[in-house]
Amino acid sequence: MSDLRWQNSLQQILGPQGLTSQPDAIRRWEWEGSPPCAIAFPESREQVGELIRLADAERLRLIPFGRGTKLRQGGASQPADLALSLQRLNKVCDYPASDLTISVEAGVSIRDLGARLGTQGQMLPLDVPFAERATIGGTVAANSSGPSRLSYGTWRDIVLGVQFVTADGKLAKGGGKVVKNVAGYDIPKLMIGSLGSLAVIVEITFKVFPIPPASATIALHLRSAEQASRAVLRVLNSPLIPQALDLVDSAAGTLANQPELRPAPFTLLAGVTGSEEVLARFEHELPALVRAEGLERFEVFRERRQAELWNAVQEITPSFLATHPEGLVVKASLPLDRMGEFIRQAHAASEKHGIAQATVARAGSGVVYTYLHAEPGIPEAVGSESLCGTSDRLIRKAERCGGRAIVEWCPVELKSKVNLWGTLGDDFASMRLLKAALDPQNILSPGRFYGGI
Repeated sequence: MSDLRWQNSLQQILGPQGLTSQPDAIRRWEWEGSPPCAIAFPESREQVGELIRLADAERLRLIPFGRGTKLRQGGASQPADLALSLQRLNKVCDYPASDLTISVEAGVSIRDLGARLGTQGQMLPLDVPFAERATIGGTVAANSSGPSRLSYGTWRDIVLGVQFVTADGKLAKGGGKVVKNVAGYDIPKLMIGSLGSLAVIVEITFKVFPIPPASATIALHLRSAEQASRAVLRVLNSPLIPQALDLVDSAAGTLANQPELRPAPFTLLAGVTGSEEVLARFEHELPALVRAEGLERFEVFRERRQAELWNAVQEITPSFLATHPEGLVVKASLPLDRMGEFIRQAHAASEKHGIAQATVARAGSGVVYTYLHAEPGIPEAVGSESLCGTSDRLIRKAERCGGRAIVEWCPVELKSKVNLWGTLGDDFASMRLLKAALDPQNILSPGRFYGGI
């Protein structure tokens, strides 16, 4: 079927306002390489099913997305025929607030969801990046999380069920109020983090939580990554477990435009919640606990200032991508006792090869984000080569530390040159078989997921 014929078929499904093929409209989003021929905006899960059945019949390559905040994430997608935006699927389907659960369509925005939950004194605890624009479906598909993952986990810990459209256009479900998984697989867990490569998520059911009665943030300033890493272990081995525990170096503090994160080479941010008595105990005992590891000084933030501080930290990735579109973001998952060593050696490798680096760690979880870009004045070709080499060194170092690392964000022109996924694990063969079983014609986000699946 020609482009014109399948676009006419799509318009019959969606109506005249549900499809755009205008180049200017398509270029509004940051596509990987060549943009799609058209963007579809379905308004119901039934329309999503019809679109995918057409794509399956005509072997059209699809990229599902929400509002486009994560289109650059993941592997180098093969050129798509059609992009499928879920932003018009934006209804709250069920919200029994007393049960602390909610079911929403994939296109509901994080911002709107937060406002709705706030009316009931509740919250979504996963303080994700791109919060002003991102949708629930997109953040689940990318498994995005933020500083509060220390207490609440990731989407895999709070999602109860998903409804999704399969690669042949059928509506299916997994988990949720009707515990029904498909073909023996734990479907909700599979959908989370799959970048739209296995199915198209249309509805998610997940846990929500009460807003804490009070909160504070303690900023602990330290001289080195090793000191900070030891301080993290001290805190986690004590009765004083904060809600969030992030390690930010001074370069990341500059990225975040937060002077409070720049007075020392490293700042350990502890977000604490509870009654005023609990907060007073944290403010008294936490600095004393960390002082043995070389604490230089500490500050306590409350109310609006602490909210601004955490918002800036969770938005460091968008800030970096906006100011350094040529840069890379390496995400490493490490044993806690090797985190300081990894950060120190990453800094040394970057400096040696003319690469500027900033670091943010979800320190209580062992997840380290390293932001890399060429120093000013370095020729573009040299800078690109150094970036690829440095990211590869970081990935190998993470593996030697007993962890794993990937390049989470990268310009499309470098994706064929950089080691995006590190050493593929034993799970890669299973993932490839699963992709073949769920998407046998490889029409959903081809090439974008783990190992180029």
